Parts: sequence; C-alpha cells; structure tokens
Amino acid sequence: MKEVLVLYYTQTGQLSEILEQITTELGTDEVQITYQQILPTKPFPFPWNDTEFYGAFPESFLQIPQSIEPLPTSVMEKKYDLVILGYQVWFLTPSIPINSFLKTTAAKKILDNTPVITVIGCRNMWVMAQEKMKRLLKDCNAKLVGNIALVDRNINHISVITIQ
Repeated sequence: MKEVLVLYYTQTGQLSEILEQITTELGTDEVQITYQQILPTKPFPFPWNDTEFYGAFPESFLQIPQSIEPLPTSVMEKKYDLVILGYQVWFLTPSIPINSFLKTTAAKKILDNTPVITVIGCRNMWVMAQEKMKRLLKDCNAKLVGNIALVDRNINHISVITIQ
C-alpha cells in the first residue's frame, strides 16, 4: 500500500477543501491518504484586523519561525511515498505556520528523500513564495516533483475588504 501525507495550513478552510478535491480520486484500496493540518501554538485570526495583518509582515517576509503544535506520533512514525504540501502565500512568502514547520526536525524527518507536490491557494504573486519554498524543501532534503498554483481571479483590491 502506498502512503500519501497531505500537510497544510489554512485559516479559512478553503485550502483544505481544495486539497480534498485534488486528492479525491487518489484514495483507493492501494493508496492510504493521511490529512494533517499544521497548527501554530498561537492561532492567526481570520478575518485579520489591520494591526495583526501588517504586524505579521516582518516575520512572514523574513521567514522568522514561530512555534507550532507537534504532529501526532501516528504521522511521525510513517514513511510516506508522497507528501502533498498545501500552503497560502503571505507577503510573497509561504505562510508563517508552513515556514515554521519546514524549519523543524519533524519536517526534516518526514520530508527526507520524499517526493513532494506543493499546492498553493492564493490571490496571485505566488512565484516568489514558491522560490522560497524550493529552498526550504531543499534544506529538508525533499524532492520537489510538482507544483499546483490555484489563483483567485478576483482583483487584488478585494483583499482590502477582508482586512477589518
């Protein structure tokens, strides 16, 4: 049996819905899929207020890790044939929870010599974040084999409405 791990962080639940749709046909008798959300120890709000939104900029853009909840032992004990890593883009960078996870020993253990497909759910401007992701995955000795970028077609100015 093949083992697939779907790792992700989502504030709104939209990214988990995307990942479930992408992996719907993958789950069979021969493929076991495990879904695992990365959780920061201090949750990020949604919707953001302006202070929290702009306050996250330095740590996000500079990729300063913050503490995250440990992954369950059941996830850590398996060797995966594929990891699907879903992430959001914050300030041209992978989100703080994903960036923080990728700098842990747990990430290095799970991703070592493992094929990874990244899935990005974003408004746009994901390329710079993916370049940073490539470096983070390389540091984990992961084997990036693909990227799926799903871009919201609304204009960027709509973002102003989602920041209170």
